Amino acid sequence: MAPTLPVRQAKVYAHAGVRTYCVVDPLHEKMTLTEYTLSSSGDYEVAAHTEDLFVTKRPWKVSVDLPALTARRAGLLARDEE
Repeated sequence: MAPTLPVRQAKVYAHAGVRTYCVVDPLHEKMTLTEYTLSSSGDYEVAAHTEDLFVTKRPWKVSVDLPALTARRAGLLARDEE
């Protein structure tokens, strides 16, 4: 996913009733994940932000091991530099 979600896309999500979405940002030294949830006002609010293990049950159970993804990316980049 893109590091940022354009405002227009967030409005499309809200209009479609998407209650929660996540954005993984791979552009930092450590990958981060931000979870957004739809508020009663119709705007998205940050529900979680982490660079560690992310676990949620909304809208279904999922976990994302960001340290493992960061290590995998570093390994791929190192291999490309060889």
